[in-house]
Amino acid sequence: MAKKLPKNQLPLDFSVHANRIVLRLGQLQHHPLADDLFQRLVQKEWIIEPPGEVADISFAQDIVAHIGHKLPYPEGMKIAQLHGCEAEFKGFSAIFQQKGWIFVNAATEATERNYQIHLLTVSLGLHSLYTTAESLFNRSEQLVFEALLPLKEVESFFRKDIVKIPEFLASDIATFFRVPFPMVLKRALQLRLISDEQYRNFMTINPESGRKPRELFVSDDGTMDDLEAQLFSEE
Repeated sequence: MAKKLPKNQLPLDFSVHANRIVLRLGQLQHHPLADDLFQRLVQKEWIIEPPGEVADISFAQDIVAHIGHKLPYPEGMKIAQLHGCEAEFKGFSAIFQQKGWIFVNAATEATERNYQIHLLTVSLGLHSLYTTAESLFNRSEQLVFEALLPLKEVESFFRKDIVKIPEFLASDIATFFRVPFPMVLKRALQLRLISDEQYRNFMTINPESGRKPRELFVSDDGTMDDLEAQLFSEE
């Protein structure tokens, strides 16, 4: 009997395609770190499975379900949170042995890792539809924003009369959405919930938990699962 595909997946034949990286994260000068790591994996200089000291492995089906779009994902997608990587290595998605893989740095802060995992997962579902890394990244990020940062929830934290956001509140907002605070700001700007000036000012905030001021800063006329356990258990 043929294996039934998950409802969010479409059949796609990868049998004629070679192992390859789909999308790299991080600064351009650090992309060779991903290339070298993947090349050594393909040449069997290290192995990704079974999981052990090299990486924590989990399936990506919950991410696919959360994103909610019916995309041509490769079958059997897995997430590898790699240990012992250089700090500059951020992550990449790849087709390896005809399966989809998401590789991220296990040492990266949890909210950033969560955002990266979602973004790289979506890139595997979109890569056949976009011809450049830039267009693939932008469309993947937009779908992630829609899933993780819906309008109704983002607008509950922002309005155009706010002139300052305390560090503790920035940390709480990032924790609530489980994405880095700058990504929340980027989404708020896209939705026109904040101005360009607010965006520039708020981007200078260093989110810090545990420090709660005595007042809320507004303008004068203002008014008052398994993967998750891996990512956020320390929090």
